[in-house]
Amino acid sequence: MEGVSEEDLEDSMKSCLFYFADSARIAAAGPDLALQQSYGHFAAAWELRQELLVGESLLHWSGVSETLKQRIARLVGAAAALSEAAFAGNDASELFHPSWEQVRDAASRFLVAREIELAG
Repeated sequence: MEGVSEEDLEDSMKSCLFYFADSARIAAAGPDLALQQSYGHFAAAWELRQELLVGESLLHWSGVSETLKQRIARLVGAAAALSEAAFAGNDASELFHPSWEQVRDAASRFLVAREIELAG
């Protein structure tokens, strides 16, 4: 990218990982925390899904391990595969849709892998 230094790009990707991990934490904790974090906003499920989909950019960054990239890919894939009824923006209760279970599982697995890497 012209005009963007490697240092700026690295900082941007670190920030992306930070916010992606925060969204994964919210997803993994279940719909009650997501509702609380969004103050019950009617589009909470749509917003959380969008925040998780942004993680796709991390798959092209050398700052994360292959193991973490696999976990990110699984989480992004689960978010992308959500039934439209789970994020249509009609009601905050969409976070309780059964298809979020796969997202929660993938988010938990990502968080465990990240913790292992941070501890190592």
